[in-house]
Amino acid sequence: MSEDLLKHKDNIKKAIEQGVFFLLICGSYQLFGKYYKGVDGNIIPGLEVFDYYTEAIADRKKRCIGNIVIETNLNGNKIKIIGFENHGGQTYGIETPFGNVLFGNGNKFGDTNEGFFLDNVIATYLHGPLLSKNPELADYIIKHCLDRKYDENIVLQPLDDSFENNCREQLLNRFLNT
Repeated sequence: MSEDLLKHKDNIKKAIEQGVFFLLICGSYQLFGKYYKGVDGNIIPGLEVFDYYTEAIADRKKRCIGNIVIETNLNGNKIKIIGFENHGGQTYGIETPFGNVLFGNGNKFGDTNEGFFLDNVIATYLHGPLLSKNPELADYIIKHCLDRKYDENIVLQPLDDSFENNCREQLLNRFLNT
């Protein structure tokens, strides 16, 4: 997979510069960095789109795995994002994290930061039904894409997210003990 991506490195960089939205989860997050170093020391070159890098820890049984909650800022609004992380790689050199870890591990075991963030790039270890658990994040991505396509500030009609938000509140209460 990395060899296929490397063939398109320049086009991917150009797309990012032109504002195309990228949601990168786990392995794709890692491959957009400088490299991924495996347990055996084998280095898989990344696209070097961003300056971060990832290294596996020696104990293959030890992973950052479980529910995670981060707090991020989307369009000036602080929101909590719920996800599920499952990664052995530890990512270093993040200057603009996706969010602050409130519950879980993040980029490394016990890290205070999770992921990488630009206006049009979210790179994260949050797996699972990320967008359905986080309607505000889904709206952020949709709005970004519509604004880019139509070159204007699109106003989205609000949907009734009460069911999703009730589910979110239950999870946030459970994970954050609030």
